[in-house]
Amino acid sequence: MKFKEAVTYDDMLMVPQYSDIISRGEVDIGSDLSFNTRLSLPIIASPMDTVSEVDMAVTMSDSGGLAIIHRYNTIDEQSRLVGWVRDTEGTQGKVAAAIGVSGDYRERAEALVEAGVSIL
Repeated sequence: MKFKEAVTYDDMLMVPQYSDIISRGEVDIGSDLSFNTRLSLPIIASPMDTVSEVDMAVTMSDSGGLAIIHRYNTIDEQSRLVGWVRDTEGTQGKVAAAIGVSGDYRERAEALVEAGVSIL
């Protein structure tokens, strides 16, 4: 039996190199999620009912990231959650929503777009 060579954490040594960066403010870790959506903090919260609702979505948007509002509720309730995030003062207004791939996904997508969702 032939095994591939592998290395572990202890086998590696990272040697710091010279950098002319003076401040963390000079570094851009942002990422383009789509043609019109840029995240200054490339972190996306999972569309889980115990994770992504209004509070998480507002906090993620304020931080430059994105939260995906879960779909484990009615279309009206999910649209209302998206609307609350979009109307919250101080947020960048970015909010995503999950729609699924079967069942009411078309109706859900149309209602969420009308509510102002950034990403489906």
